[in-house]
Amino acid sequence: MPFRFRLAKVLKVRQRVLDQRARDVAEADRVRQRCVDREQQLAAGYTRLAGAKPAAAGSTLDVRDLAEQALRLRRLAEQRAEAARDTKLATLALDRERSRLTEAWRDVEVLKKLEDRRREQWDEEQRRQEGRQLDEVGGIRADRLKRSRISA
Repeated sequence: MPFRFRLAKVLKVRQRVLDQRARDVAEADRVRQRCVDREQQLAAGYTRLAGAKPAAAGSTLDVRDLAEQALRLRRLAEQRAEAARDTKLATLALDRERSRLTEAWRDVEVLKKLEDRRREQWDEEQRRQEGRQLDEVGGIRADRLKRSRISA
C-alpha cells in the first residue's frame, strides 16, 4: 500500500494561498513603486518651479504671474503631500501583505514537515512489516529444513 498523506488536500489549498499571497505582495510592491515614482516626479516639478528665475531685471513684474506661480507652487506642495500619504499607505499595505505571505509560508512549511514526519513513520512501519515477514519466511524454511532432516 503506497504512502498517503491525509492532509494532502489541505496542503494543496495552503500552497495555493501561499501563491496568491506572493502575487498580492508583488502587486502591493508595484503600487508602492508607482507611488514613489509619482512622489519623485512631483518633487522634481516643485523644485523646477520653485527655482524658476523671476522676470529679467528692468522688465516689469506682473503680479498675476507671481500669483499664478504661487498658486502652482501651493498646488504642487499639496500634491506632494498627497503623494507622500499615498506612499506611506502603500508601504503599510506592502508590509501587511508581506506578513500575510510569511504566515502562509509558515502554514505550508508546518504541513510539509508533518508530511515528512509521517512519511518517515510510514517507511519505518513498512521496514518493520517487511522484517516480520522475512522472519516468518525464515522460520517456516527453518522448520521445513528441520522436519526434512528428522524424516530422513
